[in-house]
Amino acid sequence: MNASNPPNLSTLNSQIPGAAAHLASSKTRIRLILTIALVMVAAMLGCSADGEPTPYDREDFTPIAGPPPLPMIFEGKFTVAGEPGPADQTIYAEFVHGGSPRSTTLEGEYIQVILGPVSVDDIDLGVISFYLGTRAGDHVKADQTWTWSQVNQPTNQVLDLSFPRFPES
Repeated sequence: MNASNPPNLSTLNSQIPGAAAHLASSKTRIRLILTIALVMVAAMLGCSADGEPTPYDREDFTPIAGPPPLPMIFEGKFTVAGEPGPADQTIYAEFVHGGSPRSTTLEGEYIQVILGPVSVDDIDLGVISFYLGTRAGDHVKADQTWTWSQVNQPTNQVLDLSFPRFPES
């Protein structure tokens, strides 16, 4: 073996017993580490100061004990009044108390709506609603909702959304 002709898995497997399994295991670990790093970066960006906080009554708010549950990452197609939605719209999701950062749409689709529960009510009621628009201005609720279930890793969920109209400016 030399630097100009690197070994492949079949060469390594014939020369070093267990080498292929070790390389496959290393690739799996690297993918897992990269996935975790990506989710952490997305969560940090989602928690930036320019996001709009979800309004809630602090007296009714009971935080989840222990570490927060892992988030769901929603994406999918979206329509407004039956037509594919335009780019540069704002979509966000909310529980009772927890809310996602705003996500800007692409032509006919949305990505990176990241949300996890923050209160006992979020878990107990468990319904996630999706909105087109902003929390401070007019917003339109999607016809679809999602019922929360505990996940053991950050999970991508494809959910197509339909909105009856555009928010008023």
